[in-house]
Parts: sequence; C-alpha cells; structure tokens
Amino acid sequence: MSIQPRLLPLMDALRYSKRLRQALAWGWFLQGRTSTDACRSAIGLSKSLTLADEGPLQRMVLRAIQRLPGFDDRAPWEKAVREEPRYSRLLREAPELTRSLILKAPAANGEKGVLLMTFEYNWVRLLLGLDESGRRWMDDHYDLVLSTSWSPTDYAVLGLALASLKSNLFVQSCNYDEIDRIEAFHHRLQCLQTLPCDWINPGLYVPKPPEARETDILMVANWGAFKRHWEFFRALRRMSPHLKVVLIGQREPGRSRDSILALARSFGVPQRIEVHESLSIEEVARHQCNAKVSVILSRREGCCVAAVESLFAGCALAMREDAHVGPLAYINEKTGRRLRPGRIHEDLLLLLQSAKGLQPAHWAREHLANERSHSKLNTLLREAAARAGRPWSRDLAVPQWRPHPTFAKEAEREALRPVYEDLNRRFPTVFSDTLIDDSWR
Repeated sequence: MSIQPRLLPLMDALRYSKRLRQALAWGWFLQGRTSTDACRSAIGLSKSLTLADEGPLQRMVLRAIQRLPGFDDRAPWEKAVREEPRYSRLLREAPELTRSLILKAPAANGEKGVLLMTFEYNWVRLLLGLDESGRRWMDDHYDLVLSTSWSPTDYAVLGLALASLKSNLFVQSCNYDEIDRIEAFHHRLQCLQTLPCDWINPGLYVPKPPEARETDILMVANWGAFKRHWEFFRALRRMSPHLKVVLIGQREPGRSRDSILALARSFGVPQRIEVHESLSIEEVARHQCNAKVSVILSRREGCCVAAVESLFAGCALAMREDAHVGPLAYINEKTGRRLRPGRIHEDLLLLLQSAKGLQPAHWAREHLANERSHSKLNTLLREAAARAGRPWSRDLAVPQWRPHPTFAKEAEREALRPVYEDLNRRFPTVFSDTLIDDSWR
C-alpha cells in the first residue's frame, strides 16, 4: 500500500465527485450525439446514461439513444460490447455461464421456462455465445431474468439484449433508485420489485442472543478499494481500543490480507483487528451471527449481499447515509443506523449502544426472505404470461443466494436436472455440464 493515508480522502473525494461524474456524462453524451458511427454513438450514449445521475440529463440521453438509427439493430450494440476489454477477455477465456439458474422448465404447450442470470458478464456470455438460431430458440422457450451486479448497470449490454431478443425482458436492479431509468430505456424492460440481495434463506442463520455476541463490529467486504476500509480505520482510531473488530474479505488485484493490515497500521488503529481471508460461506455466517454491528462503507456498488446476510444473522447494520448501495433502503429504526459522513465514529458508538434493542433478523424475515421474493417474482411472471396469452401451469423453483444463486430445495434441483442436460446438449459452449451444481460458486 504505497498511497499515503492523508491522500486517501482526497482521492476518494475526486472518485465520488458528483460534478466530475456529471462532466463525464456530458462528455460521453456529446461524443455519442455527434458521432456518425453507430457503434461510437451507442458507446457514448450508453456510458453517458450510466454516469448521468441528474434527471434532466438522463432524459436527454434516453431520448437520444431511442432516436439512434440503429437502436434496434444488433450490430452496433454487439460491436460496442465486444470492444469492452472485460467482456472480450471473458468470452475468450471462460465462455460458459456461471452464477445462473433455471427456475422453470419450458413445456410443449408453449409455456415458457425461466432462466435467471446474475452479473452482466453472464448476459454477454449468452447473447454473444449463441448464434442467431440459438438466440431465437432461447427467446421462444425461455423468459430471461437479468440480475444486475452494479448500479448503474451496463446499458450497452441491455441494448444488446433488446436487439438480440424479441420478448419482454425482466431486470432485477441493484438499487431501487435505478428502476425508473432501466424501464425508461425500453418499453420491453420490466423490473422486479426485489434486489439481488433479497434472496437469503433465513433458515441458514442461527443468530446468537445480543448478550452472547462476542464481536463488537464486523466488516464483511472484499479487499477492493471501493469498499473503503480506510474510512473505517479512520473511525476506529477515535474509538475504544478494547473493541473487538473482525474483518472478512478476499483477495483483489494488488490487495490482500497483509495490505489491509498495513493500511490499518498506517491509520494508527488502536484495536487488535482480527482479519480473515477467503472463508467459506458457512464460516462467514458464523461470524455474522456472533457480531453486534455490521458495517459497510462503500459509497457506490451493487446490492452488497453481505449487508442483508448481516440482518438475517441479527446484526445491526451501519451504512453511509449518502451511499448508492441497494440495502441502504433497508436501514430503519429496527435494523440499524445510517452513518453521517465525518461523524462515522460517533454514529457507530451510538449504534453499538442501541444494538441490543433492535430487531434486524425479525424485520429481514418479514420483508426480505427468499420465499417472499420468490412469491413476488412468481406473481410478476405469471401475470406477464397472462397478458401475453401464454399458459402458466407450474410455478418457479425457489432459489437462494449462498452467496450466489442455487436451489433452496434439493427436490426442485433434481427435477430440473434434465432441463440443464438438454441445454448442455443444445448449447455446450454456453451451458456447461456442471452448471446446476456450480451456480453458487
């Protein structure tokens, strides 16, 4: 970690500057509007839409995108997506779907199956991995649920999906604030009223009673810079040295357990921090069930499944009040506290004092359990089938995130195994023969 601690707040302010973000959005907008090349226009306008947080510019960008001569053409969107390095590398090195789940089998009477794909790179694997006849077959036989991994999502990939398929597409946003933007992008997009973090199985958590919890503050976050450990360490510097603090994460490029410990030392953290790397999901859950407070300090990311896992584990949840992170919507008087920038340490101490009287696990079971989310999705798709005049005779299998999608019920997994085998026979380069067993990895 070569960056000096005193520079981190300055770099953070620049990275999350609303003015800079807006200026970049305008720059991409002008590039997209003035380009005579359809691909360059698609790239510029989709990137502008991703960056445009203000309503007036968003509306301008949406109008410009929808008026593109090639808006419904696959070619410019495909070229735009293929030019993105992370997608081209992925297609070359690992073209098979991961973290995707068949929730329903198609039937001979025209009843569609349902394929859930999390992470935009999996959408790309399907859309670019199948030829035209394969895409047409999937479109005829399956409804697609596209679950995002970040907010804002990648609108170029959404453009590619719309140009590649004729059916309505169902999108699960990582943030309720983005739903209007996604649905305004195209009339064939319909958003779920759930976030990707709303699929936790409460039966997998056995919360300790408040008085038996041994960890004061837990942070479950990969070692990536966007998780902003430095602000947590700066707050800890002004808190009691006797607090028990536990960090759980995993390696990111250039960042490891050792670099996180070095960062903590550079901030003069007085506590003896316990740091764990690459624990199993079962071990993470055990730590969550043993903690009083769970803290997330990202300012922008996706749905942060760890935040909602913490609620089911009975942790009081703490997040920055200005965070563009989905589960911020779930912090209330029963679940935790929104942290004021500049007063993080004060608010964490207040939450520690009041955590015993909160009811995060009860609230989460009532509002966010996977069975409740399953009911919402099932109703959404059943009603969409009715509007389209298509049959609906069987409900969806029940998924759970652990931490990625898998089946909550073993019997449903085995009932759908022949469907996976059929897709593997039809499209072996996209659907691997191990997807049904490895989707959660």
